[in-house]
Amino acid sequence: MVWFVCAVLAVGAIGFTLYVRDRDIPPAPLENPELRHLERRRQILYDNLKDLQFEYHQGKLSDNDYQSLKAGFLGDLAGIMDTIERLEGATAKPAKPRSSETKRNVKAGSAHRSSAKTCPFCQAGNPVDNQFCGKCGKALAS
Repeated sequence: MVWFVCAVLAVGAIGFTLYVRDRDIPPAPLENPELRHLERRRQILYDNLKDLQFEYHQGKLSDNDYQSLKAGFLGDLAGIMDTIERLEGATAKPAKPRSSETKRNVKAGSAHRSSAKTCPFCQAGNPVDNQFCGKCGKALAS
């Protein structure tokens, strides 16, 4: 009889421990589908750059072709990384107040942004709000 009571208590304790109610599970964090899409595109661009470098070292591409393709991939990658950083910053903390010049550029629209930042590495002009160079992909000085 004692063994039976111990077995029932053991089964009850295990059952109570493993029983999970829906209200006990914390809600899943909301995912940003645009951010997830951009992260996939970033990974694809990294893979493409790796494949491009491999093919160049195998002698399948000329120097000019390699440099032009690499510049295109790096430009795309810089734009994607800048957008990812903006999206992550928007969800992580509230937006900082903008200066009057930045407000004017935003009101004018993204098509009319001025090329105020110059890359210290390749001397390419970039929009004011870019943090990475659109040509070489390196970080721009703030």
